[in-house]
Amino acid sequence: MKVLVIGAAGQLGRDVCRVFQDADLVEADLTGAEVELDLCSPTRVWSLVVDEVRPDIVVNTAAAHNVPECEENAAQAFAVNASGVRDLAKACQEAAARLVHISTDYVFGNGAQRPYVETDLPAPLNVYGASKIAGEYLAAAECREHLIVRTSAIYGHASCRAKGGKNFVELMRHLAATRGTVKVVTDEVVSPTFTLALARQIRLAAEKA
Repeated sequence: MKVLVIGAAGQLGRDVCRVFQDADLVEADLTGAEVELDLCSPTRVWSLVVDEVRPDIVVNTAAAHNVPECEENAAQAFAVNASGVRDLAKACQEAAARLVHISTDYVFGNGAQRPYVETDLPAPLNVYGASKIAGEYLAAAECREHLIVRTSAIYGHASCRAKGGKNFVELMRHLAATRGTVKVVTDEVVSPTFTLALARQIRLAAEKA
């Protein structure tokens, strides 16, 4: 089984690569992986998936997910989270690969008082959520063998680009040391998700879909 992990140098991507170590694994990312890939380059995406790798499974963990930065640069957020996913899905369809696309609970954002279910209607409240639901729809439209995994509040041992190259614990320690007082939200209810546990479930779902 040949597996291509996109966003392989990211916090979730590292653990996805870890659980697929016994496969014929190809790791791709903007930087820090064996293969350089920018999702905003359609020709490079097509070349890697269709001409070079021809994987059985593609796991896309790459995203523009810094929420404030997405608000400031909506075009870039949609380029990565929507247009880039569309181009990847097209390439997966051509290569007969199963696309596992990682999404987020931010596609909802409507203040539900119970856990979300798959049939809840999306209602994104910000650019990040809107760009991610757009990517979901485009992945489903362009690749017949697709699987969308929505997750929430991930944390792990690896660093996170959106947190300045730190994981959650490292970031909190840094803020406490440099600011004295750390302000965090107190009205948000989430299900923190350990990246390694999520990665294991992604593999199970990818192979059973």
